[in-house]
Amino acid sequence: MRLGSIAAAASTRTSLASLSLLLLAASCVVPPREPTPSATPEQIPALQAALAKDPNNVAIRIHLAEAQRRAGQPNAAATLLEPVAASTPIAAFYLGLVREDQGRAADARQLYEGYLARAAAGELRDRVRDRLTVLGRIELQQAVRSALARERELSARQPEARIVGVFPFLTTTSDPQLHPLGTAFAEILTSDLAQTERLHVVERARVQQLLDEIKLGETRRVDPATAARSGRLLGAGTIVQGRIEGAPNALAFQAAVVRVQTNASPGNPLRERDALARLFDVEKKLALGIYDRMGIQLTPAERDRVTHQATRNVQALLELGFGLEAQDAGHFSEAAAHFTRAAQLDPAFALARQRATEAEIQARADAFSTASLVQLALADVGSVGTVGGGVTRRVDVFAPIERLVPDPSVRDPSAEALGGEGIGRHATAEIVIKRPTP
Repeated sequence: MRLGSIAAAASTRTSLASLSLLLLAASCVVPPREPTPSATPEQIPALQAALAKDPNNVAIRIHLAEAQRRAGQPNAAATLLEPVAASTPIAAFYLGLVREDQGRAADARQLYEGYLARAAAGELRDRVRDRLTVLGRIELQQAVRSALARERELSARQPEARIVGVFPFLTTTSDPQLHPLGTAFAEILTSDLAQTERLHVVERARVQQLLDEIKLGETRRVDPATAARSGRLLGAGTIVQGRIEGAPNALAFQAAVVRVQTNASPGNPLRERDALARLFDVEKKLALGIYDRMGIQLTPAERDRVTHQATRNVQALLELGFGLEAQDAGHFSEAAAHFTRAAQLDPAFALARQRATEAEIQARADAFSTASLVQLALADVGSVGTVGGGVTRRVDVFAPIERLVPDPSVRDPSAEALGGEGIGRHATAEIVIKRPTP
């Protein structure tokens, strides 16, 4: 009987100890918090007072800067964030938002890249990486507008002839499904002209951004005077422009090489005529002809790269063109669908896969607003320490409890039964059940 009583008492104590442990752990669990609201302009006076009392508190500094940013005071916000941006990644992120508000996209990019280099992995980091694609488009737009504002100055300069811009080809055919052919054709041609280091080809997005900014109609794309003006704005000494005409069974291709630094006529354009199914061979002939017009003799390795066929699937090329036009219009999800379709039609079409990945990132970034970025960032602001202190480590509330629990591999059951081991020899738990309020 004595042993049975001891065992029963020990069992009771062990059960109560376990229940006590569970209740203690439960009391330490912090319930999920509601999303922290972003600082508002109305809170600026209170935040300024709080920062005056605790000037080294980076979290207060960031909240105040965000309130000022939302109040349309980016310069004041920048003044607050600049001293801590180098030491605190989340402050660098917020300063990047401020630089965007100030129209300083290049500076914002640098700050975001600094944040990415130092920040811990997480959703905010992923979204900031996507944000760089948005900044890329903004930077292109700003560069083009800056060039237009300086057009008189740029017109007096002679751009380097080996810098080449390729315009989308004007397409006038009897089949409306061939409309994007000129855009896709120019993209492939741009890629082929970039196969030697002796030429620098202006990226297609920059060319298109200029055409959109100056509202250049399709028919004016083949005007040599327009090419010369565009070349100076792009910093390109050579512009390639052309057209595609006719019916699918008999298409006429022509490409003109316009030298921007001279007033001479561009001369006779390069011409080819063939069926739609053989347009890839036509494009290679035109690419080699442009190199010849520019006086560039390709090495065997360069020639092999130029003549390599990115695809021989006409429908895949058209899907690429549809995707490029949707991308230019800012319809990134639609663009991604077209690029993906092109890659499905020809799995070896690497350019289509590359463009699909870019468009998917652009679509994701375009759908994620600045306000959503700020909401993600608020969680990181809460773990920021004082100036110079970096980011504090979160406290593991379960660690003290776990230290009380004996390791099962070294536990002595007989000692526990006699009350000599465990959380406590006289552990008790009280459970109070309140009667429901009528």
